[in-house]
Amino acid sequence: MSVGIVAKMATQKDLESGLKIESSAMVDVEWLDACAHMCVEKLHPKKLIELLCPTHTMGKVVAQDKEVLCVATNISAANGLDLIAIPIRWIKAIKIAQCS
Repeated sequence: MSVGIVAKMATQKDLESGLKIESSAMVDVEWLDACAHMCVEKLHPKKLIELLCPTHTMGKVVAQDKEVLCVATNISAANGLDLIAIPIRWIKAIKIAQCS
């Protein structure tokens, strides 16, 4: 018997509506991160969204509340874990891996 992995999709709206992702679920989070820019000479008011940095973070969900999703990107018995705390409002989409 083989075990397959399927991905469930979720959005920021799902999370804001109360979707709780199972702790320890493996996820691929697509989100917009803040980004610093230097020597900017002109801003385009209708294209400010382009100043953000599209980002993918993959890892294991370790905590979630109504404001933040915490994803561990490295886990070590010797050194604990490395995580990123992603504001829910910055999330565009999440693939949640599930074994079938």
